[in-house]
Amino acid sequence: MTQNNIEKLVRVKLEEMFGTKLRKRRLIIGYDSQKRPQIHEFDLVSDDMEIVGELKSGKRSITNYNLALVDCVYLSKIKARTKLMIFTNKSLYEYFKERSGGLIGKDIRVIFIPLDVHLNPLISSYGI
Repeated sequence: MTQNNIEKLVRVKLEEMFGTKLRKRRLIIGYDSQKRPQIHEFDLVSDDMEIVGELKSGKRSITNYNLALVDCVYLSKIKARTKLMIFTNKSLYEYFKERSGGLIGKDIRVIFIPLDVHLNPLISSYGI
């Protein structure tokens, strides 16, 4: 399954869960020393920007763990009612949950969505 297909599947499931459309969107996450906006493209953003999320679908590795932490830093810069860090690989999800406590904001929901083409993905959500 390609990254694009994974994103589409996760997007559809989260749109069902939250009852709103989600799309990729570039948002300002801060400003540099010369007051130029710093932009990041988030994987999942509602039209009203009340829901913002990032998706990690890679396997368990230090690199993917670190990339997820960076995504959480970006999420912490956004003013949204719901902030999501979503994983589709259970091993990476569990690794992240075990090691990220105290490093990411309590307002970021860490969610695991298993990908199974024969079953609807089951959603389990845990706040850190």
